[in-house]
Amino acid sequence: MKRSLFSGLLLLCAMVVAAPAAIAQTSVSAAVHWPGDKVQFFLSDGTYVRYDVNSGRPDAGYPKRVDNSSWNGLGGRTIIAAFNGLNNKVYFFFADDTYSRYDIASDRVDPGYPQQVNNSTWPGLGSYVARMTGAVNWNSSKVYIFLNDGTYLRYDLQADRVDAGYPMRIDRGTWPGLAPYADHITSAVNWNGSKAYIFLDNDTYLRYDIASDHVDSGYPMAINGQNWPGLSGYFHRRR
Repeated sequence: MKRSLFSGLLLLCAMVVAAPAAIAQTSVSAAVHWPGDKVQFFLSDGTYVRYDVNSGRPDAGYPKRVDNSSWNGLGGRTIIAAFNGLNNKVYFFFADDTYSRYDIASDRVDPGYPQQVNNSTWPGLGSYVARMTGAVNWNSSKVYIFLNDGTYLRYDLQADRVDAGYPMRIDRGTWPGLAPYADHITSAVNWNGSKAYIFLDNDTYLRYDIASDHVDSGYPMAINGQNWPGLSGYFHRRR
């Protein structure tokens, strides 16, 4: 009896040791526009994909690692959100509540970064930075910042501060059609001024019509080879 029990324990231990490692869902952490009709998708596994808007597929050779060779000054940091700013700059926000300003023309992080996100560097945002899940440019001067509790902020780049009255809840009045997915947003990108794509944490996405101000019918849809040719292969469960 003791021998049988001991054998059973050995088998259980072997099963535990042989069990697969925890799996994590790959998702879009951030997306920004780049010259030449490109969109740079930053993925949660530390890689990025340069997507060609005109051909509707990634450029050859991607994904690549985000390191100091591919993104001078960004290497070794976990990106949680990003958006295009004014004057040919891109702002990247990191998991340690810091941010960097990236200069597109010189293709590198500006000197003096990263810096802490607080109410001096980003007036009105400091209290919410730890809850950021995504950001998207909406027009030339407004940026929407999504938070992990189903609320959002609107940041005015010209005035350089969060607009009064925010955060607000994502509901039927503020974001028609988005409320059921408010806790699942990982990033968003304004594709062409008329449509925005909002990516969720379960390999799906929404298309938002900016003019009519609501999620298009038929969404969410899966990130697959038909909807995102060449991109869908990077959204899967990894060991």
